[in-house]
Amino acid sequence: MKRSLMVAAALASFAVPAAAPLTVLAQDAEAGGGRRGAALQNGGEERRQRQAEDRPARAERPRQPRAETPPPPRPERPAERREDRQERREDRRENRQERREERREERRADRPELRQDRREDRQERREDRRADRPDLRQDRREDRRDNRQERREDRREWRQDRREDRREWRQDRREQRQERREDRREYREFRNRFNADHWRRDWNRRHARDWWRHDRRWRGFSGVRIGFYFAPGYGYYSVPRSYWNQRWHVGQYLPSIFWRYQLNDWRTYGLGYPPPGARWVLVDNHIYLIDEFDGYVIDVVYDAWAW
Repeated sequence: MKRSLMVAAALASFAVPAAAPLTVLAQDAEAGGGRRGAALQNGGEERRQRQAEDRPARAERPRQPRAETPPPPRPERPAERREDRQERREDRRENRQERREERREERRADRPELRQDRREDRQERREDRRADRPDLRQDRREDRRDNRQERREDRREWRQDRREDRREWRQDRREQRQERREDRREYREFRNRFNADHWRRDWNRRHARDWWRHDRRWRGFSGVRIGFYFAPGYGYYSVPRSYWNQRWHVGQYLPSIFWRYQLNDWRTYGLGYPPPGARWVLVDNHIYLIDEFDGYVIDVVYDAWAW
C-alpha cells in the first residue's frame, strides 16, 4: 500500500507541470474564438438537416437478444471457509489414524519373526561365548602370570633404586659434613686472626664518632626511617616487619634478603679478609660475615657506626 501511494505521488508530481501549458492554450482558444464557434455551430445544424432530408430511409434491423452472461461467483463466506478447514482437518486426522493402524498391523505381523530372530541370535551368542571361554581363561591366566612377573621385576628395580639412593644420600651427607668441618675450621682460623672488639677499639681510636657524615657513601642518608634500613653505597631499602630492629648472632642464619648488600671495600673499614665462600654484608649499622651458600653467620660487628 505504501509503495503504491509513493508511485502515485511521483506520477502526479511529473504530470501536473506537463499538463499546465495545454490548459493555458485551451483557455486562450475559447476566449478568442467564441463568436466564430457560434457561427460554425449554426451553419453545422443547417447542413445536418439538409443531409437528413436527402438520405433515403434506412430499414430498421431487427434487434437480436443479447446472451446473458452468468454473474461472477460470489466470494465464499467466512463460515463456509471455516467448514472447509474443519473438514480438511478431520480428513487429515482420519488419514493419520489409518496410517498408524496400518503400521501397528505390520509390526504385529512381523513380531513373531523378530522374536524368532532374536532367540536365534541369543542362542548363537551363547554358543560363541561357550566356545570362547577356554581361550579367554587361558589368556587371562597368561596375562596374570605376565603381570606377576612384571610386578616382581618392578619391585626389584624399585628396591635397587632405593638402596642406591640411600647410598648416595649417605655419601652426600658425609661430604657435606666434611665440607662443614673444613668451613668451620677456616671460620675458627678467621676468628683467631680477627676480633670485632679489637677492631672497634682501633677504629674508634683512629676515627671520630661522626666520621661517616663526610663520606660519599652516606650521601643519600637523611635519618632513621621506620621500616627501612640504610646501606652505604646502596641507599634505603625496605625491611619486613619481622626482621625490623633484629640482631643475628654467630651460628645463626641471616635471611637471604640481606645477602645482596655486600661490603666490597672491606679494606677501607680495616676488616679481615673473608674466607673463601664468605662475604661481609651490611645490615642496618651492623656488619655480618656470612657463608655465601646458606647465610651462616661466621662473625659480626655490632654498631659499627652511630647514627
